[in-house]
Formats: sequence, structure tokens, C-alpha cells
Amino acid sequence: MTARGNIVPLHAEGTGAQMAPAVREEWAGWLAERIDPAWRPGEWDGGTRLFTGDVEHRGTVVYRCQTAACEGLCRARGLCATCEKAWRVSDLPAKEFRALYVPDRNRVIDGERTRCRVGECPRETTLWGLCNAHSSLWREAMDRSQESSLEEWIARQEPYSPAPACLVPACRYDARAPRGLCSVHTKRWKHHLEAHPGTPDTVPPQWAESQAPFLNIHQFSLAPLHPVARAEVLYALQQRDARGQKIDPVAVRQAVAHLGEEVETFTADGAGRLPRPSQSNVDSLIRETRRVVTAAFDRFKGMDPADRLVLDLSELGVRGTHGKPTHRPIALDVSEIRQPWLRQLMVSWITEMKPTTSEVNRGNRACSAAGRALDMRPGGGMDPAALTFADMNAVVETFRHLPKLDGEPMSSTHRSGLLSSFFKVLDYGRAAGHLDGMSASFARHSTHTIKRDVPDDEDAGKAIPESVVEQLNEHTDLLGDGITHGRMTVEQIKAMAVAVYELLRDTGRRPYEIAELKLDCLKNKGGDWFLIWDNRKARRNRRHLPVDSDVVGTVHAWLKVRETIDLPTGSEPYLFPPAGENGAARHMVSDQVWNIIRTWADGIPVLLAEEFGPDGERLPFDRSLIFPYAFRHSYCQRRADAGILPPVLRVLMDHRSEATTQVYYRVTEKRKREAVNVMRLYSMDRKGKRTPMASATTYQARSVAVPFGNCTEPSNVKAGGKACPIRFQCAACPSYRPDPSYLPAIDDHVLSLKADKETAVMMDADPFVVRNLDDQIAAFKGVATTMREQIEDMDEDERYEVEEAAKVLRKVRAGAGGRTVALPMPSFPAPRGGATA
Repeated sequence: MTARGNIVPLHAEGTGAQMAPAVREEWAGWLAERIDPAWRPGEWDGGTRLFTGDVEHRGTVVYRCQTAACEGLCRARGLCATCEKAWRVSDLPAKEFRALYVPDRNRVIDGERTRCRVGECPRETTLWGLCNAHSSLWREAMDRSQESSLEEWIARQEPYSPAPACLVPACRYDARAPRGLCSVHTKRWKHHLEAHPGTPDTVPPQWAESQAPFLNIHQFSLAPLHPVARAEVLYALQQRDARGQKIDPVAVRQAVAHLGEEVETFTADGAGRLPRPSQSNVDSLIRETRRVVTAAFDRFKGMDPADRLVLDLSELGVRGTHGKPTHRPIALDVSEIRQPWLRQLMVSWITEMKPTTSEVNRGNRACSAAGRALDMRPGGGMDPAALTFADMNAVVETFRHLPKLDGEPMSSTHRSGLLSSFFKVLDYGRAAGHLDGMSASFARHSTHTIKRDVPDDEDAGKAIPESVVEQLNEHTDLLGDGITHGRMTVEQIKAMAVAVYELLRDTGRRPYEIAELKLDCLKNKGGDWFLIWDNRKARRNRRHLPVDSDVVGTVHAWLKVRETIDLPTGSEPYLFPPAGENGAARHMVSDQVWNIIRTWADGIPVLLAEEFGPDGERLPFDRSLIFPYAFRHSYCQRRADAGILPPVLRVLMDHRSEATTQVYYRVTEKRKREAVNVMRLYSMDRKGKRTPMASATTYQARSVAVPFGNCTEPSNVKAGGKACPIRFQCAACPSYRPDPSYLPAIDDHVLSLKADKETAVMMDADPFVVRNLDDQIAAFKGVATTMREQIEDMDEDERYEVEEAAKVLRKVRAGAGGRTVALPMPSFPAPRGGATA
């Protein structure tokens, strides 16, 4: 990196490979002060370092088996392992099985062992439901053939006193002589002796205290960890709990088993990294622990996590999609922002305003672009007090030409949004007092806007061609392949994927609107079916979309499959369940809809486009054009091609403006020809006399569009509208042929002429200039007035036909790049003979 681009963080030193004993002791004390000893009362026992999850606590990943007669526990809402196995081999539906199945009463439930069946004997059972001592007596009785009934023998026995407990803290099993350990820990001690030859057989207290007791599915123990690592894990778990994340005892137990005593502290370089392959949930938990502990160690050393060039957004309290603090480890590199004041402003905005992750990404992209623009200015923008209005102009100009990250052109909407993000960060800095020393001239002006792009008709509609949709329909059997969704089976996932696709295709709703459909999304009113959905984007809920029987069949078919699914908690009101128990959303999310469609599209063997190659064969279709939102465009295009009028399309798409709806479909050649056939009959000359064109071909081939009408003068037509010798004073030209589709353009030109007149008056121009402008204004206003009067005289059906044709032609012209000729025009040599417009 060059000296100019070399940015050194405020605290660049690492944590180091090894921590000095004194530092480690101080670090452990710092953690102890911040660990809550009363954390999770009833679950966490700090004395024995044992966590016993409560099934009633929503923050613990443990649930009671849903079999009515079972007391077992499981990691997900459903059946325990024993009941799940029994259900798989049964022929009963899930609901009926849960209600009728009775598990073995004598089985061991999640590691719990019942007490001896002899009276009040407190000892744990081994065989026949008896403790070890009573089972030995019963075996002797059977050997002597003195007893025929176990129940009768039990009734005559006396209970024993309690057996000594195992030396391992919190172990619930009875100790065995001579070591004082239960059978489980006796095996562990023997393995320890084998791994450490020469060790005395006497069990030291230190070894017993470092052992985990026998754990159930809802328990974990931190006893096996090194004392410092134990404090770090406990601190990270408490921070996880404070963020609203769930505690999974099985995942913690597996992480502890991976770590053991080898990791003394997570602050050492490489500590806690698992060898591949490893379980993803364990790996994720250890990486999260390392991240949280590393940030805490920075604070212990007096460092602020916000001072780093790579920020951890979860440590800064950034909010996620649903408005809650994100718990995902998201790294944000702010090193590209070279100006220290701008970089610090960006970090302060994040730490104080707590924006969402998407807002942070936009803000960082915007500040990086502004920083690059300032970097090219004198002084590099390093001193905020020296910034000028010209510097702000340079920043805005950079946003006006900002490309995508891959170098492709960026839409004006996106560029305008990034510029707004930069101004948002800047306004925050001024309001919060972080930019008191900044020059007042480095500020936003009314001219600092980005002009909206004229939509390109070739790109306006993103509809998937109907021929491709037909090919997709032939491969619905591949939907759901390669997709996982919680505990759903392959057949259930495929049925869900088919329902999602068909609803996208046949309703034209947005992906998130399909994902959030309620269970009661269908309504029959007067024999007609309606889809009930929420337009969250426009804040209009419970919208009614008329649908056909195919959509009704899709929903009903999925509902039958849905009845067989073990639904995650809280997903009962929604049509499509989430992938698991732990997400904030209790329904499918749009990312999962995207994954279903994209995975399916990539897996279809052959998809052919409508275009042909040089060899006469159809070309492959670009599969990147198949995504969930494209089906919304297809829905609109399909109905536009069927002749549904724009006002009806607007209602079906639930748009407030027809202009928005027009973006979703292309004007086909058929509709364009129909519009031209209508409009050619209403062409007029400059005096308001109707001069209809002989045919649609004449309208298009012998006319050339100028900003506010058509011109029929042959030499100007030949020059593409660029050879007008009277500088587009069309209202005075006999070759001028306006029609109702040009009314908005004529109105705009009148306003432009009025502005030119005011400028001429202010400049004290000669009277003939002002007089010429007045004449042009009057002439164009006369043309517009005459045209509107003719439209008002039409009957209602004719007027509607003309207005709709005018809308179509204006859309076509916008797709061709807007106005063909821009004003003012340079001078062209006048052609010989003939009047022009």
C-alpha cells in the first residue's frame, strides 16, 4: 500500500499467541466483575457449573415431547428420539400417534434413572427396577428358586440407606467402591489412567471437579474447561442471552467437548478454531464466543471496538432486518474512507444511531464514494474546515456517474439513494455536533440532485417470456430438489416449493407477500374467489385479488400437505412455515423463496430462449433472468398482452399510479400498431384542421417526431428531424402535425418559451425577440386549446380510446429515449425549397 493510502488503526496490536500470567489473572477478574452470578436462576448453578434448561423458558432450546403420554425432552418442538423412532415404523398419522402412543414406562428418559422399587429405598436402579443391592438379593432368591413373584418379593424387602454420591459435583448417580465414583465416571477415570501411565489410582479432587456429570439433552457443564476459558464462555453465553438469542444446551455441550482443557483463553491467536469438518452449529458457537471475547478483551485493554478499521456490527448494536439488534458476526471494512473525520463520522453514526445492517452498508458505500471524490480534490479532503462548495459539487458529480461494484451502470434511483445516504450521515454529524469545525460552504444545495433516468423500453419489463414459462411448467417435478427446510421431509418440501412457484406465477404478488400469506388467505364472495394478502410496501393490508380456480387448487393442495407437518412454534397462522424454531419471523421469508426458485432454475436441464442463433437453432435462455420478482412482471405482461386496460392492470398490481404499472410491461408491436391506427385519425395541422394520415405506415414512415409533434416535410424527415431552418418554430409551419399524444410535450414547450421570454426581458433584448416568443407562445397555446376542445367534443368511448392510444405512444417514445430532438438546436444549412417544422 502506498504511503498516501496507508492507514494505521489506532490500536493495531494483536491479542498475541500467549497471555502473561499476571495479565491473565487481571483479565479473569475483569470478566468476573461483568458476569452475572444470578444469571438464569433455576437453570444455571454457578457452584457446580451446571446448566439445566427449563422447558418453560423461551430462550432455551429444549421442548417437551408432544406425545401425550411421554415425559421425554427434545431439541425441537416435536417428538423425542424414542417416540420419533416409534412413529416412523407405525402407520398412524402424526396427530393420532401423539394422542394414542404410550411409551414404555420402564425406559430411561433422557438419562434419568428411577429409584429402587423397594419401599423408600433411595438408591438408583440397575436391573428389574431395583438398586444394585436389592437386585443381587433377588438374583440369589431366583437361584434358590425360593420366589415365584417379583412383586411379592419386593413387598417383603426393607429399603437401604442412601448410597454415597459420586465425587463429581452435580453427578446424580451413586458412587461405587473403592474409588467413590459412579459407573460412568469410573470408566472415564480408567481412560485417564491409560492415557497417563504412572498416575496413582486415587482420584484427586481436581480431576473430579473438572469432570462433567452425566448430562441430559437439556443440560451442559462448563466444568471441563480451563478456568479462564470457562469464564469467557460463560460471559459470551450471557451476552448471547442479552441479545435475545437462544441457548442450545446440546450445542454448548458439544463445543465444550471439542475445547476441553486445551484452550486456556480465547484471546490467543487461533484459539477455539475447530478442525474441518465440524458441526456447523458448534463451529458457529465457538466463532461467536471468540468474537465476543475478543471485543471484550479490547475493552479490557482500553480499546474501543469502534476504533478498528474492520468493525463488528453486532458489537456496535446495529439492528437487523426485523429491527432487533443483530447477532450475526458482520464485518464492515471502513479502511477505504481515507479522510479520518469522515471515517470517524461514519463510525459515530453507526454507534449512536443504531441503523439497520442494510442502512449501514449503504452509508459505508456512500461515504466511500464521497471519500474517493474528496481524495481527488486539492488537499484530499483531509481538513473539514478547508472544504468548499466546489468540493461538494465534486462529490455530487461522483454520485451522478457512480457505477455498480462490478462496473456495470447503476440506476439513477440507486445512485440517488446513495447520495441521500451520504447527506443523511452528514446531517447527523452537524446535528450531533461532530462537525462543528467543518466549513459551512460544504453543504447540500437544491441543485445537488440526480436526474431520474428515462426508462428504456427494452429493459422496462423484466417479464419471463411465455415460451420459457411453459418450459418451466414442464419441470415442476424438480422443484424443491436440493432444498432443506427445517425438519420437513423431501416430499413436504417439494409440495411447498410447487405451491410457492404457482402462487408467484398466477398471482403476481411480491416474494415477501407470498411468504407472508396467512392460513385464511382465500375468500369466496358471491361465487368468486379472492386472495387476501398484505401490501406491506404501501402499508395497505388485507387486499383482495381476484383469482381463478387454479390458485384455489394450489392453496388447497398445499393445505393437505401442511396438515402432516410438525409446525414450528408460532407458525400456525401462516400458510408457509419457517425453516426452524429460532428465527424472528414465524413464516417463510423472501430469501427462502429466492432460494427455491433459483435452485430450481439452475437445475433444469434445458431452457431455450425465443431467439435463434446463426445455425438456426434456438439459443439457451439466460437463467439469471429467472427470479421470484420476475414473475410479477410476467403476470402484468401476460394480462397486458391479453388486452386488459391499464386502469384495470393498475388495480390488479395494487399500484397508486398507472405510470408505475407501465414499468412492468412492454408495449408490444400489436398494441403500438393499434395505438397508431387510432392516433393517425386525429392528426391536425397548425390551424387545428383535422389532417388524418392515410395509414399507420404513413404515420410512422413519413413522419418524424420532434419534441412537441410530428413533421412531414420530406427533407426534414430524411434528416431525422435535424434539418429545420426556422429553428423549431413549429406552430408557424404548415408541415407541423401534432396529435393528442403530444399535449403534455406542447404544454412543457409553452412553459419553456415563457421562461425564455422572461430571460430575454431581464437581458433587455430587442423587442422583436420578445415579440417572437410571445407569438410562439400564443400559437402553441392555440394548438393545444383547439386539440383539447376537439377531445371534449368526442363521445365518451371515442375519448377514452384516444386517451389510451396517447398513453401507449408516449410510453413508446419514452422507451426510445424520450424526446428525439433537444432544444436549443445548432444551426443547420437550410434545404432548398419547402417549408419545414
